[in-house]
Amino acid sequence: MTPVVNGSIHHFGVVGLANGLAVMADEETRTLWDHITGEAFEGPLAGERLDWWPIRLTTTGAALAEWPSLALLVSDYRSVAQMVMGRVKSKTIHTKGWLPPGFRATMNAPVDTRLAELTQGLGVIVDDKARFYPMDRIPDGGLEDVWSGRIMRIARGDGDGVPAATWADGAHGEIPMQLLSRWYGFVFTYPGCGIVPEA
Repeated sequence: MTPVVNGSIHHFGVVGLANGLAVMADEETRTLWDHITGEAFEGPLAGERLDWWPIRLTTTGAALAEWPSLALLVSDYRSVAQMVMGRVKSKTIHTKGWLPPGFRATMNAPVDTRLAELTQGLGVIVDDKARFYPMDRIPDGGLEDVWSGRIMRIARGDGDGVPAATWADGAHGEIPMQLLSRWYGFVFTYPGCGIVPEA
């Protein structure tokens, strides 16, 4: 997301959780923002939306295989919280996951039961429509899905196994908005979203 609102740079930080998802606030107005959609939902800037774009999640090994001259920057600074989260986050791509104590108390409704709440998959958003592609349902050769007459290809990366979505027509290098997510987070953000392929 771009931290610019009405032409001014804002400074963001996480201030809490709602539905098990991070809630951000900007220092300038204390407006509350959704960290997935970039939408302001409470405060003076409610209704505004930050520009957003897809960022592909991968592993260090896969990134270096794809871009051998890639420079990696690593900070030596680690707070206690960063060390704990680093241990948790480093094992989230191909795991069943877990919810920390107190996490469920932030959820204002039961999680949609069409999938197990910690199912990991690729969430894709195009023109205010959302679909979730569970990782365990994406075949080795990938799959194709039709969105408004266009064919989208969803495939797992060779080096990391992380799914990514691309348009089959490759128009202008356009990449659909997507994020690797757990089911509970995606469906709380996009209630009633589609699941592809269906069981």
